[in-house]
Amino acid sequence: MERRNRYKNGIGLGTVLRLFFSGGLLLATGVGFVYTRNSHVMEGDKISKVEHEIQALNQQIELWELRIAAVRDRQELSRRLRWVQSDLAGIDMSRVIEITPSSPSDGIGKKEGTWTPE
Repeated sequence: MERRNRYKNGIGLGTVLRLFFSGGLLLATGVGFVYTRNSHVMEGDKISKVEHEIQALNQQIELWELRIAAVRDRQELSRRLRWVQSDLAGIDMSRVIEITPSSPSDGIGKKEGTWTPE
């Protein structure tokens, strides 16, 4: 008797198709999750790379600002010129001429073509 009932409770075609469909959906969901996660990680890496480039550029900007400030300072400039043994001579302050800005009433610096009563 056992041999006759052995295959009586077999799995039907509908059940097999449902199992394959469920497995396919589960597989597609997993692949979609992995794909989305990988794209987020790659975008994060790009953002991190750009942030590092920005940080390096900010450091370069600060370095150039310090160099410009050093060159604009008269004492620092003269120290650097002495350090590189420049042929430039020192500035005698008694020979320096200072020019003061003119007042606007003397006509210098007016736009041409404008008339003002005198």
